[in-house]
Amino acid sequence: MIRIERSTTGDRERSKMQAHIPGDDRQLKSPKLVAWLAALATLGTIVVAQFLMRGDNAYLRGAGVLLLALAAVLIFAPFFLFRKHGRIEDGETYMHTRVVVDQGLYSIIRHPQYLGYMFLACGFALLSQHWAVMVLAAVGIAAFYRQAVEEETYCLARLGEAYRLYMQRVPRFNFILGVSRVLSRAMQEV
Repeated sequence: MIRIERSTTGDRERSKMQAHIPGDDRQLKSPKLVAWLAALATLGTIVVAQFLMRGDNAYLRGAGVLLLALAAVLIFAPFFLFRKHGRIEDGETYMHTRVVVDQGLYSIIRHPQYLGYMFLACGFALLSQHWAVMVLAAVGIAAFYRQAVEEETYCLARLGEAYRLYMQRVPRFNFILGVSRVLSRAMQEV
């Protein structure tokens, strides 16, 4: 039996048709091409930033350091959150979660790791303050955004209705909106 889902939200990225044969996850492949482009652009940002002179604006450098610190938290916390809440079987990586994880950072934004990689690229761009590094960072950020959109399509096919409801509840990258929604839900429970 093939289950086909179509969103009627009118949103272009959600209007893609999802065909999934329940119990046959072999047909589901995580999107990789854009991820490679994003990773290469971000790696290029880091490497090129090392060979160019640092910018003179101390405030931008400070903001860059702050973004790098935030990036570290956003990139590494999901390893632990998925391992703890994702029902991962022994021997599998954190990427083989079997349920929607909506605790911790994942209750605030849907893609903390991608946001962390975006902060990483932006942090090095602010440290460098060189146009070439900024261009590479912009390419990396755009590619990570696109990867997040493609991954949502994959997650919808793999996790179904639970992920669709999660998408409605938790914003993709808007940290402020995510925190306000978490606080609002907490106030309603009181």
